[in-house]
Amino acid sequence: MKRLIPILLLTLSIVACEPEDSKISKDCTYTATVVDMSSTDGCGFVFQLDNGDYLEPVWRWGFCGTPPLPEGAEEDPLWDFTYVEGQRVRLGYEAAEDVGSICMIGKPVYITCLEVIGEVGVE
Repeated sequence: MKRLIPILLLTLSIVACEPEDSKISKDCTYTATVVDMSSTDGCGFVFQLDNGDYLEPVWRWGFCGTPPLPEGAEEDPLWDFTYVEGQRVRLGYEAAEDVGSICMIGKPVYITCLEVIGEVGVE
């Protein structure tokens, strides 16, 4: 029994640590460009980070917009966002581990913060 407690504590400490890239970024710390991938099967608009990675935004409230809306849906950063090809944005995100991707160009993410920082054709 005395050996079991240290083993459990060690296991809990390992499980409690998460990799750096899986942490949630609720602040708008990443810059990206809106890219229209609708010509690719199963794709729509995605965000291309400045490092070249693609993010596939997922609306956490589902795909049905018929009333009544779930509580919190109108506070979602994507609620009234209009995707414009080439638009520059600053965003935060968390991995959408429970969602698969049909597009398969990037990783599905929930957007936690979204700010437009540059309109198309304007620097």
